[in-house]
Amino acid sequence: MRNAIARTAFTAIATLAAAVAFAAPTAELKVTGVIKPPACTPNLAAGGVVDYGIIPASSLAAGQNKKLETRQVDLSITCDGPAKMSVKFTDNRASSRVAGITGRATDPYNFGLGAVAGKNVGGYALSFDANSTVDGVAARNIYSGDNGRTWNGGVVYLQHDGQLFSFGNGSNQPVAFKQLNAKINVETTLNKPENLPLSQDVPLDGSTTIEVNYL
Repeated sequence: MRNAIARTAFTAIATLAAAVAFAAPTAELKVTGVIKPPACTPNLAAGGVVDYGIIPASSLAAGQNKKLETRQVDLSITCDGPAKMSVKFTDNRASSRVAGITGRATDPYNFGLGAVAGKNVGGYALSFDANSTVDGVAARNIYSGDNGRTWNGGVVYLQHDGQLFSFGNGSNQPVAFKQLNAKINVETTLNKPENLPLSQDVPLDGSTTIEVNYL
């Protein structure tokens, strides 16, 4: 009986040893990588600064808002591959808006110019010039009020309350591009002098963030 048990144990040990001896070495092959959308970089000429310089307080007329000369700033967006994208505008001085000062129908088109001594300085409106190009070809300025589900042409003024703006073809659909060139018109209006602390310097302090979104 003891011999049978010993033979059984020996057989089990021998079988295990043979399995270990003949186990094949292994190597793992991995497939990795990341699919990335084209990267697009926006750039504004002159660092994005629209400078009106020194504005004499004496040039402001009592009871009137002062409309300054319309300025333009060049916007370019460069992508490392063809991409459909939109831009969104955020007013960083929203608390300083002066209702209706820019003459636009509604305040979503009115951006604040900052405040001094608790007084709001004024406002400005933004619009795309009609001569936008993508990859050197004329493009139509278009906009979406439903987060890109539908698009409309004929955009004039740019608003800060959630609309997306893009560049499209004749059927008002965004087109893919590697290079956008556009001009943004800046129409600035100052508050009435009686609403400003003119015993001190009153700097203009408008600030808008332009955000690129991929479609």
